[in-house]
Amino acid sequence: MKTRFVVIGSNSFTGSNFIDHLLTKEFNVLGISRSTEPNTVFLPYLGNSEGVCNFQFLQADLNKDMKKISSAISEFMPQYVVNFSAQGMVEQSWTAPADWYETNVVSQVRLHEELRHLNSLIKYVHVTTPEAYGNTDGWVTENFDYAPTTPYAVSKGACDLHLLTFLKKYRFPVVFTRAANVYGPGQQLYRIIPRTMLYARMGKKLQLHSGGRAVRSFIHIKDVVEAT
Repeated sequence: MKTRFVVIGSNSFTGSNFIDHLLTKEFNVLGISRSTEPNTVFLPYLGNSEGVCNFQFLQADLNKDMKKISSAISEFMPQYVVNFSAQGMVEQSWTAPADWYETNVVSQVRLHEELRHLNSLIKYVHVTTPEAYGNTDGWVTENFDYAPTTPYAVSKGACDLHLLTFLKKYRFPVVFTRAANVYGPGQQLYRIIPRTMLYARMGKKLQLHSGGRAVRSFIHIKDVVEAT
């Protein structure tokens, strides 16, 4: 029997590329996302003509459709669940922080409570963020003190701590990834690298936040999915 993966947040940039990677290895994949599948240019796995037959998609919202999601996962019986789902966008989290806490903490806790009873589960991969560490200078270790500075970062850090309690109490098989500043083909056009390329082709000036003083390191999507 083929190895089975559930990928939550399957329509996200990283999630869709991760699915493409899994299908190339001929795994069976169930993708779950709250939005319908967007244009194929944003979903690289739809171009995988041989592997896409091993993929099925479920549109469901963690905040509203937990029974539907739980039932589908139980029926699929995955060995691995990889969770990319989150309310993202750092600056926007200040506008409606309760929405970020609802999606990134409360609904996630409900999901994990369901998953810990899943007998087929070997590993749960929770995709989180280095934002939980706040402003850092260079590399940090996994046990670096949390110092979140935005509602988004607080919500992600809170969920991380919740999962650590499940690890200690139930031996829940969780591991974390913290890739940041990912880029690559098919990325949403509002992100800095595709937007820069687009503006350059159009001859338009690009406004830089904070006066262009921020420094960022970027990692390619293929490196992220292979590491994951």
